[in-house]
Amino acid sequence: MAPKSLVVLAIIVAAAGLVPLGAQAATASVSTSVRITGVVPCSAGSSIDVTKVSVFPSKDIHSATNAGLQLVCTGKVVASTTADGTGSFLISIGGVGTDLLAFLLGNQCKVVVITPLAACDASLAGVTGTLTAPLKLLGAAAAGTTGNGGLLDLGGILSPLVQIIGSIIGGILNLGTQAFTLV
Repeated sequence: MAPKSLVVLAIIVAAAGLVPLGAQAATASVSTSVRITGVVPCSAGSSIDVTKVSVFPSKDIHSATNAGLQLVCTGKVVASTTADGTGSFLISIGGVGTDLLAFLLGNQCKVVVITPLAACDASLAGVTGTLTAPLKLLGAAAAGTTGNGGLLDLGGILSPLVQIIGSIIGGILNLGTQAFTLV
């Protein structure tokens, strides 16, 4: 089940007319940008805590391979990126269509690591599967704001409806990854 903040935000967006209820979402572009951040673990298992395991790339910097990642929504690749030398990544998408916004807010997207685990640790060469992580809402910043002053805490008590909708439409939707799992 989607976190409460995602469900409430999806309802707000639908009520604002961005996503018609009971109809296929329009593909029109809105002035919303999306930023997805995270850290790729070099580990197999489920609910991997990146603070307790090593991260991509491998510890051997001479043979290091940074992790390739994809944002996948409803089975389709939406964006791709590569993690940096610390395993951190940023997927940034500008002018998000209302259908993609609905998929993101409806918990229908995930980050998928496309680089094999053996690239970061040779002892994981026999591990089969793909690291994936669902997304979580971090907040929404209104256009033109800097720092945390414009960040709405959507996990707590919601601000007035108009302010929230205004931050989503013409703002930046900040998402992060939940724990990675090998599937």
